[in-house]
Amino acid sequence: MIQLGFAFNFNVQRCEIEVDDEKRIIEEGYKPLLDLFEKYNLKANCFLSGFTTELLKKDAPEVLKKIKSNGGKNFELGTYTYTHPIPQLLRKEEFTRQMRKGMDIDRAVLGVETDGFLPPEFAYSEEMGEVLNEEGVKWFVALASQIEKGLKAGGFTHDPYVPFKVRLQNGGSLIAVPAVYQLPSTPARFLKLMMKGQVPVDTVIEGVKQFAQKHPGGLLLFKRDGETIFIDKFNSGFEGTYEVMDEFLSKLSKLDCIKPAFISETLDSMPQDVEISLPDYLGNTKIETFTEGAAKPIWEATVEVRDKLIACDQRHKSSEAIEQAWEHLMLSHNSDGRIGYWFSEWNPGEHVVAPTRRAFVEDNLAAAKALLD
Repeated sequence: MIQLGFAFNFNVQRCEIEVDDEKRIIEEGYKPLLDLFEKYNLKANCFLSGFTTELLKKDAPEVLKKIKSNGGKNFELGTYTYTHPIPQLLRKEEFTRQMRKGMDIDRAVLGVETDGFLPPEFAYSEEMGEVLNEEGVKWFVALASQIEKGLKAGGFTHDPYVPFKVRLQNGGSLIAVPAVYQLPSTPARFLKLMMKGQVPVDTVIEGVKQFAQKHPGGLLLFKRDGETIFIDKFNSGFEGTYEVMDEFLSKLSKLDCIKPAFISETLDSMPQDVEISLPDYLGNTKIETFTEGAAKPIWEATVEVRDKLIACDQRHKSSEAIEQAWEHLMLSHNSDGRIGYWFSEWNPGEHVVAPTRRAFVEDNLAAAKALLD
């Protein structure tokens, strides 16, 4: 028997979708996904960006109501930064503000004190870990392959599919929770390929069974975008994404080798008595995606603005205008408006930025610069 969980990141600012057209994501993505988890009585950890939470509060409060009223049965909340930045491009001061603003919105709107974090792009660094620790985060989701590297470096031979304590150089620690990108007898990124109709559901179900045999007592944690039902259809043209998710969850719920679990339940039932150091990981997407091609002018403007703001912080210079400039910079951080070229070996050229999504980033950077000038 294995514990089975899902980690869904909700980032309503999708690059392909024009600003103010997010209702399509909510209606065709979020609502059917949540309904299916209730239908099959499975469990999912939901990580909402603060921006997504605020937009849902304004345009679709019923979605937040469903998640909150169901809390503890099918859904549990974690945190996901304010505007879904690319962490590996941020200075410590920027990442701290992203975490702090996101968690403040969790408290104010969702009414929860979140202590679990899903890093955008699975990025992790020692500096990120220290910020998480300082902001009160207790655990985060990491790629199982990164945990394997930490175990190997420490001379351990443990199964990587359980949570491990990660020691930090500042004397603190976090818990790393492993997520899978590949199952036995399936290709890498099997879930996304399944959602696009390129890998049969039964192939993935067979992979789950083999995983359970290979890692008894372990955790099988699937990570996907909360927008998957809508955005995978939008990007691929495959019309059966809802039907695929319905079939997948239906067959999962019938397996006798799995026990649905929230990450919190896994942490309570699996002792973290092995401590490792986790190597830095720059994330699943290449840095050049956000610094070269059409992204280069945006990146150069970002560096100029953020360096000025950090200099103000270091001089303990503060004002309403400076705080407003920080807000504009954080809004501009959104990765989906920053893509210059999609550098991806496995799916090149998949994402194209909608004009208003790009303008959102550029306009906020210009507003920050004007305030500082």
